[in-house]
Amino acid sequence: MKAKGIYLFLLILLPVLIFLFLKGFGKNQFDIPVLYPNGVIDTLEQVSCIDRSPGQYIAKAPELELGVVKIIQFEETDGPVLKTRLEELEKVQDIFYKNPKMQLTTFLNSASIQASSISNYNRRIIFLDDFWKFQELDSATWSSLKSCALIMTELDNRVVLVDAENKIRGYYNIMEREETDRLILELRILQSKEND
Repeated sequence: MKAKGIYLFLLILLPVLIFLFLKGFGKNQFDIPVLYPNGVIDTLEQVSCIDRSPGQYIAKAPELELGVVKIIQFEETDGPVLKTRLEELEKVQDIFYKNPKMQLTTFLNSASIQASSISNYNRRIIFLDDFWKFQELDSATWSSLKSCALIMTELDNRVVLVDAENKIRGYYNIMEREETDRLILELRILQSKEND
């Protein structure tokens, strides 16, 4: 009977010791891959303006500020799809708006949509100006930023995550809830690395 008691005690103690060991000596670290570490080699070959030099690709454009993590969205038309994307991005804003080193920017193709069109959504969506910026660009600049700097096709409507060093970290189809959740998770990982 005494042996059963000792055996039961050890059986209960072992998981506790393992937990304490992992808590004290383990370190959970997650990493987000950096896209194009060897340069842009075979992506969008028909687009000649992409910098194809070897080595880590760095997005270069005057609209991309260094030193802040950027969530970038491109919009060309108004409608129900735009409303859904804005609602998904509002979830991102609600979590990260207090972080001064993060910024959400929606670039609008001024030939087809203006910032005044977006302001009609203010009744349902709260845009915090310090975090979420809307910038109208002419068609040529909009296309150049999207295709040449951020390596996207004209019809690509994903959101791009760019880190503080202007390295592309990911593309997200925020029309799917799982992709919005993945964006939020990866922003949290970048935020925790920033705080280390």
